[in-house]
Amino acid sequence: MPFESQSKRVFLKELSISVWVRILRVHNVISTEIRRKVGRKGLTLPQLYLITTLGLQGDMPLGKLGQEMLVTKGNITTIVDHLEKSGFVIREQDQEDRRKTWIRFTVKGKHLFGEILSAYEEEFVPLMNCLSQKEFKELSLLLKKMSEGISHAKQLL
Repeated sequence: MPFESQSKRVFLKELSISVWVRILRVHNVISTEIRRKVGRKGLTLPQLYLITTLGLQGDMPLGKLGQEMLVTKGNITTIVDHLEKSGFVIREQDQEDRRKTWIRFTVKGKHLFGEILSAYEEEFVPLMNCLSQKEFKELSLLLKKMSEGISHAKQLL
């Protein structure tokens, strides 16, 4: 039995490394394309991520936005600072809880989000034709499960 469990651990270790490398490859290919497109707008990937998160989920408090993006309070503040200076977002104090600051799109920010969605639809959706709709749903669920599992494991450390 000890040999079997050690063999299983080695297999899982090798498989997890293989999955990690595949995720990195996909991330690098997509990130390179996104950087190329978004660079023309003067946005960084974290700024694009914030615009996309806000566009898909709606206005949200600064702290929640940082949690959604998995970045520290200092990083989210810096990202919002740049987007606010560029006129894409505004900060608004919560009227009921003054400790909360809401992040909202400006008209310019909403327009930018629309451009991002259009560019994604034109350029990236066709690249994803290698997966069926069912496979996309499965992949989405598995990645969500993996992300939540990793986040939970990090909290236990």
